[in-house]
Amino acid sequence: MGSSSAPVIGKDILGRPIRDFSGSEWWGVPRKEIPWYPRINYDRCIGCGICFLTCSGRVVYDWDFSTMKPIVARPYNCMVGCDTCAKLCPRDAIVFPHLSELRAWRDKAGAVAKARKTLEELASMRK
Repeated sequence: MGSSSAPVIGKDILGRPIRDFSGSEWWGVPRKEIPWYPRINYDRCIGCGICFLTCSGRVVYDWDFSTMKPIVARPYNCMVGCDTCAKLCPRDAIVFPHLSELRAWRDKAGAVAKARKTLEELASMRK
């Protein structure tokens, strides 16, 4: 399911459209079966907001003004394999599953073979 086909369910406080990707699939696997999403260690979080502001396309986070910290509001909106927010976090407060888990899901889904087939089909259309 492409980003334009996921239903819009509202807007966040910045006016960004919020889509619901929880019903989508990743290489044929229902998104809700894949536990790839951020978890926040609030003891480490300083409330800088870079995660909330950076995740603009999938809008995984909401902002809690009472604590001035992010909330993982839509975990299944997180793009499988993306961990940009964790890489940008200045306190390493955002944690994702281990890379081995992601690779296991890649292998279970047959993602490499499917990607290769897609590229071969695209190449044949260019001839």
